[in-house]
Amino acid sequence: MSSKKFKFHWGWAILTVILTYVAVFTYLFVKSFDELKSNEEVVKNYYEAELQYGKVLNKRQHADTMRVPVKIIQKENLQIIFPSYWKNKQISGTVTLYRPNKKALDQHLPIKLDSTNTMIIPANKLLLGSWTIQVDWKVDSIPFYKEKSIYWEK
Repeated sequence: MSSKKFKFHWGWAILTVILTYVAVFTYLFVKSFDELKSNEEVVKNYYEAELQYGKVLNKRQHADTMRVPVKIIQKENLQIIFPSYWKNKQISGTVTLYRPNKKALDQHLPIKLDSTNTMIIPANKLLLGSWTIQVDWKVDSIPFYKEKSIYWEK
């Protein structure tokens, strides 16, 4: 009986490279699905929230027809600027800092304006990444809603 010795040649090298590529690709593919699963359910009562969306559309329409729109500005802090013609009006509502990928970071802040009709949200309230700023307010019992997506990088 003759014993054959294993010889490593270019054919084995190609097979090793192909198998390594397939293994890495499979690992990344599986990891991407884990990432999708890790996103939390955004709304627990989805059906009820969908029914309420008609009201949000009505509020958006009110906000879209304003002479001077509410501005959401990203500077060293986040600024929400309301029109000056509402200076003596009672503005009430909330600002929601919504983090799409982690519900635990969401914040609901009551609207508190300074003398220039501006609400300033300090930079330390926002971590780096994508945010959706949702402003829901009332003036003279008329509801309004504005939303803006930002990427905070300060």
